Amino acid sequence: MAASRVGMLPLPLLLLSLPRVFATQTPLFNDRKDHWDLNIPPNPNATGHLVLNSISSLLQHWPNTRYHSGHTITPGVIPPGTLLYHGRNDPNIPTKAEWVAMDPEFARIFCSPEPPRPEPVDCWFLTIVTSQPLRILYFDGSSATKQPDGPMDTQDIIAWGVVLPERQNWESEYVRLDRMCEWAREAGFDAFVRMQLNFEIMLCDFADRVQTVSLSHLQYDEIFPHHGYSFMHSSEWHDHFPGEVRVQLDLTRVVSMYDTELVPSLVSQRSGQKRRDHRVLGISQEDIANVRARLSEKSTSGSGIDWRALFKVIRDRHTKRLQVLQRTLHQEREDSAERAFRIILNMITPYILDSATPRKDRNWASHVYELCSTTHTAFAASQTSLTPSERLMLKAAQETTREICRTLVGIWAEETASLASSNISKWRYEVDRLVAWLDWDDWVTCEPACEPDVRIVLFAGGAIFYEQMERVRADLFKIL
Repeated sequence: MAASRVGMLPLPLLLLSLPRVFATQTPLFNDRKDHWDLNIPPNPNATGHLVLNSISSLLQHWPNTRYHSGHTITPGVIPPGTLLYHGRNDPNIPTKAEWVAMDPEFARIFCSPEPPRPEPVDCWFLTIVTSQPLRILYFDGSSATKQPDGPMDTQDIIAWGVVLPERQNWESEYVRLDRMCEWAREAGFDAFVRMQLNFEIMLCDFADRVQTVSLSHLQYDEIFPHHGYSFMHSSEWHDHFPGEVRVQLDLTRVVSMYDTELVPSLVSQRSGQKRRDHRVLGISQEDIANVRARLSEKSTSGSGIDWRALFKVIRDRHTKRLQVLQRTLHQEREDSAERAFRIILNMITPYILDSATPRKDRNWASHVYELCSTTHTAFAASQTSLTPSERLMLKAAQETTREICRTLVGIWAEETASLASSNISKWRYEVDRLVAWLDWDDWVTCEPACEPDVRIVLFAGGAIFYEQMERVRADLFKIL
């Protein structure tokens, strides 16, 4: 069957060929006041976009390495039938709290002693399986990274009841583990989930809710060149959405250090800072007590809203198109303004009311702004069964969509009312500002994409690029 001519058009030409379509709808809010003034930017201390960004990035390796100082603590479960792994140098099954890995490639490296020895060592490889739901608490960011600049701050709240950078090191790990498991027994948790290059579990009891699958004496093999790098490959499996799927989080109980009502003491601590410098150091004792109390609360049913899906929809609707819009605005082309306007129009068409009549003040488009901002959250806002965590996520979605819509509708309104003759420099500034404010990890990529035999190894300090390990040890990065 022959394709239609419209179907054969390149995407940019197809967009330009579409007519302007207007819909007739009634905004959902009646008490408007000046709430929908297109000239009012977000509060500098607003954290909704940070909450949405961090929660939509949970259990994903790439964004949680980029911003390694986590701000989110989330209860959840690891379901029955999940395999976990533990490597060691003796055939003893742990009787006390210990670490297990979620991927065997990561556990395997712990058969190798530190510091390395010239002689071979035994590798005993324990595989266990969850026999009942394992009740966990997950710390986002690179929370298994032992460095004193923030990745372990949220754990300190549980372990010590205060942030202690001097204990964020290897030497304090077993003391930290014991203290956290002591709190876990009282709060109703069995384990903690952390991430460095891979996800690991701090398991409090090897005799409860898990059982042994096998204890194998593996052949000796040096950690380099093979096993030490196979776990880097395994970390890639969890780089992006949906991330580590074997951990099931309960977002109705999520706790965020960006919650300005629960943790107001951190507002002044991060004022004027770049996000990479945000950390939990400086939190007040009152706020620590409130966080620990919130985490100890029993689970409630909540609203039933799939918040993860809602956040994903918001990002999916805008990620690629904002990227294309920004690139278009930075291109030196005669039709850049027209192309950019069509992209904006496509994004806000579902909200353009037939009653929206252009006039000199661009706030004539405030009803479009309102409808665009509230469509995804109106139902959630009407619910009375939201948990405190759900109210936080609702606010995050509202603040984020509001600023996206304010920017796009503002540009559309000015151009439609002919207040500016395609002021592309102003559009470029506004879109650049919006993209920087959202700061989504989807936009942090290699362009062009890396070759299949090239790996980006992400550490908490940043990304280190290896091209076949400088092509000196090409076998290190074989595809496994």
